[in-house]
Amino acid sequence: MTPDRRTLRRTVLGRDVVVVFALLVVPVAVGAADTRLMTPLALPGYLLLTLGSAIGSHLFPNYALWVFWVPFVGGSYGVSVVVAAAYRRLRSLA
Repeated sequence: MTPDRRTLRRTVLGRDVVVVFALLVVPVAVGAADTRLMTPLALPGYLLLTLGSAIGSHLFPNYALWVFWVPFVGGSYGVSVVVAAAYRRLRSLA
């Protein structure tokens, strides 16, 4: 595998991407399953879900709120890639 492909693969599917994605999605999903399990760790993901649901409800008022979980998961992945790339960049500078 060439270094460019390896770098791209780490940027898109690296461990740091998986960790950030899990920190955004898992606490919100657990809190949605049982509200007693909602923790402060869910706040970033919950804010992302709320923002996406507010925009989605304005654009598509006839859809139920559970439909917005798909864009939430996709948006969480996008945020995870950006945060992981920034983290990796900061680590390379130090």
